[in-house]
Amino acid sequence: MERRMLGVFSAISFTSEMRRGMLRVFLILYLYEERGASLEQAGIIFALIIMVNALSQIFWGWISDRIAKRKHFIILGEGIPGIAFLFLPKITDILALAAVLITAQILWSMAAPAWKALIAEHSRPGKRGGVMGKITTFGGMGSMLGIYIVGDLIVQRGYAYLFYFGAFCMFLTALIALLLEEPKGLQPSRQKLLSAEQVKTLYTKHRPFSMFTLLVLLVFFAAELIERFIPVYVKFLGGDIRHVSWLFILEDGVETALLTPMGWYTDKVGRVKMLQVSLAMRALAVLFFAASPTWRYLFPVMMIWSAGWSAYNVSWFAVLSSLTPRGRRGTYMGFHSMITSISSVGSVVGGSIADGLGLKVLFFSSFAFSTFVTFYFIKWLFKHDVTINESEN
Repeated sequence: MERRMLGVFSAISFTSEMRRGMLRVFLILYLYEERGASLEQAGIIFALIIMVNALSQIFWGWISDRIAKRKHFIILGEGIPGIAFLFLPKITDILALAAVLITAQILWSMAAPAWKALIAEHSRPGKRGGVMGKITTFGGMGSMLGIYIVGDLIVQRGYAYLFYFGAFCMFLTALIALLLEEPKGLQPSRQKLLSAEQVKTLYTKHRPFSMFTLLVLLVFFAAELIERFIPVYVKFLGGDIRHVSWLFILEDGVETALLTPMGWYTDKVGRVKMLQVSLAMRALAVLFFAASPTWRYLFPVMMIWSAGWSAYNVSWFAVLSSLTPRGRRGTYMGFHSMITSISSVGSVVGGSIADGLGLKVLFFSSFAFSTFVTFYFIKWLFKHDVTINESEN
């Protein structure tokens, strides 16, 4: 990848993760503490947000393939929701707030498949682990900064600044995206969105892609059971909002520090082996989360969780890129996101378990499910090692 494009991708990753990081941490607390939503209601809102986002991605990915353009989707997908975020602090009704957030997700979904496709098209198959490691390193730095700034703003000025700062990040991302270059030689696709013949190829010619997508869906479901509720779990174990900020700053700090070396090591030992290791680390971390007696124990556990995520983040993308055909990458990336979005139901299930049986039961349940999925996923990767590593996509 050219140095200039790597710089632009890294800058976009920095600003977009500032927004994503602070929403990931503080939106659940805003819904729970400021708007009086139950954990189950908050889980339903998150599930709808994620599912609408990803269901829209396959359409936007297909459109970007049809017109052979990418960067315009990032510009519009970040800029328009930024305007909506300026008005969110004025909305007090929980249903109206959920409706606006879900509508914003339809627009955010424009950016995601174009972003993934652009990175894949500007990088070589054997180097994607290192490239993704460098780009996401800046994303981790942005997320840390966003969590730190917004955590302090909430304490000093209130939750309204969660949305004002989010709007600022989106406007900044849209401006930087103007500097992106479209990939050379990319031709418009004349394929239909999902014809009967294309659906057939998903379980014949592209069966490994389909199975990989299904297994990622299950991994994400296990994580979604608990991930949205970790900020509430910190408070359940005796922490406060500053401890929540510190915990997630640590998470992003460890991820950021390890992303570049993990990317380099992924290219060296192979994307399949690194993905297998990352899956095992994250399953183990869930057990330690569940067994933690106080909020202080969550900090070393978060380091294991974060290290596993760093390895997963670079190796997952490298494997996925190897399984997607270049001429249809936008559509396939969108399809992958659409299917894996079903995992957002995990936040509904998790919220229901937490309300009914408690947060401890929720975390132990997630560990049991993630362990089962991890064993099967690792076995599947062993079987398809050659297919993935020898791919030229």
